[in-house]
Amino acid sequence: MIGARVEHKDEFFIAGFRETVQQGAGMGELWKKLTDHATARGVTMPEVHSMGVIVGMNASGQFDYMAGILVENLETAQALGLNALKVDGGEFAVTNVEGPVPMSIMAGVDHLMGTFLPKAGFKPNGPVFEAYGPGDPSAADYQMQVWVPVKAA
Repeated sequence: MIGARVEHKDEFFIAGFRETVQQGAGMGELWKKLTDHATARGVTMPEVHSMGVIVGMNASGQFDYMAGILVENLETAQALGLNALKVDGGEFAVTNVEGPVPMSIMAGVDHLMGTFLPKAGFKPNGPVFEAYGPGDPSAADYQMQVWVPVKAA
């Protein structure tokens, strides 16, 4: 982790596929499904900003997960034949993480939720967002960010 901070983010839109997955399983298949679908519709995946969204988790380790890409608006998502998610602008806790996915993501979420937010006087106010960077997500030096919308505690 390279530190954490609170940043304002403007409204944004994510287009993708959302399914219930088991922790540690199912996400890779969802990303492949998105990549195949988007590529068939003319999207050049390395040129778009990929975003994952983790929504809740139940006692059996299942959660809703969305593999997506940033798009300009809801109409673009619909034109691509993808589910759309509008994310309101606001304050987000952000941490940079380095290392192979998913371990780096889990470390980032743990740091934000367990250390940074309580010390900074915030609590989560929505799902966890994975903001992927360019490169190989399995590489030891891979860099990305974890975002969590926040509100005052």
